[in-house]
Amino acid sequence: MFFTAGAHITGRWDVLTALTDSPTILVYTDGASRGNPGPAAIGYAVFDSSGNCLERNARFIGEHTNNEAEYEALLWALERAGTYTRECVKFHSDSELVVHQVNGVYHVKKEHLRKYVDRIQSAVGKFRSFRLVYVPRENPRIVLVDGIVNKVLDEEV
Repeated sequence: MFFTAGAHITGRWDVLTALTDSPTILVYTDGASRGNPGPAAIGYAVFDSSGNCLERNARFIGEHTNNEAEYEALLWALERAGTYTRECVKFHSDSELVVHQVNGVYHVKKEHLRKYVDRIQSAVGKFRSFRLVYVPRENPRIVLVDGIVNKVLDEEV
């Protein structure tokens, strides 16, 4: 979904914005834990509109559930994306839960996850428009991010 700056993420969006805004950057995120909860790591990759990788990174975050790691990855990527642009951004995640909770498709039942959604709602306000979409884990860019996340976990665990 695309959201315009200052809009609350409620699952509703302006169709015209979605049709006319082209993302300045594309961001792919992943989080993983070994055990649930267990040792966790997060990562992201930022691409320009031509498909060039501008930055990718991963880090260990201690003990978290897999869902928490996915949210932490998105928050870190939102922070990093803001260093490249304040215009239109499109984020991709292989976490159907995170994507649908942030987009308002799924109700957030667990309070600790609600706090993540609230933080994301605050963070996306810095962009002219924001879109978060689900992509399967076989997506080549998700595979790239998953690889650097698992490398960090291999080194830590």
